[in-house]
Amino acid sequence: MSNDAIEPGCILHWEGFKFADGAEADKFLVIIGAHPGKNFLAVVATSKMKRGRVPVPGGNVDGGWYHIPGGGKDFFKKDTWLLFEEPRELSAAELLAAKFKNEVKQVGKLRPDVANAICNCMRKCDDVSELHRGLLGPAIQPQAKKK
Repeated sequence: MSNDAIEPGCILHWEGFKFADGAEADKFLVIIGAHPGKNFLAVVATSKMKRGRVPVPGGNVDGGWYHIPGGGKDFFKKDTWLLFEEPRELSAAELLAAKFKNEVKQVGKLRPDVANAICNCMRKCDDVSELHRGLLGPAIQPQAKKK
């Protein structure tokens, strides 16, 4: 990871990310929760359009995902969906251990308005647990424009 603080909107690339079912893959994760003294909350990104996912920018509360259009404006070169179905809690120790093994690194950051929209969309999803809702955020404030 870089010297930047881990906050909502940070994009991690994790080599050999382990899913709950035991499968492994190199994946991008987006941090959507970063409160002091609590686990980080992340969602997995995918560029595979399936299960009714449509390439309409923004959140889909009923589908449980947030779509980021490709093209690189918001980091991702391909259309990407952030999946809310299995958010991943990550402890600071887990992230640090993965960093030292060169498995994970911070590779980008979403604009504050996008990061906040992702968190707000996830808060409205019925399938998100109260525990995970409590880990979302905090809201990211845009940087003041230089005069």
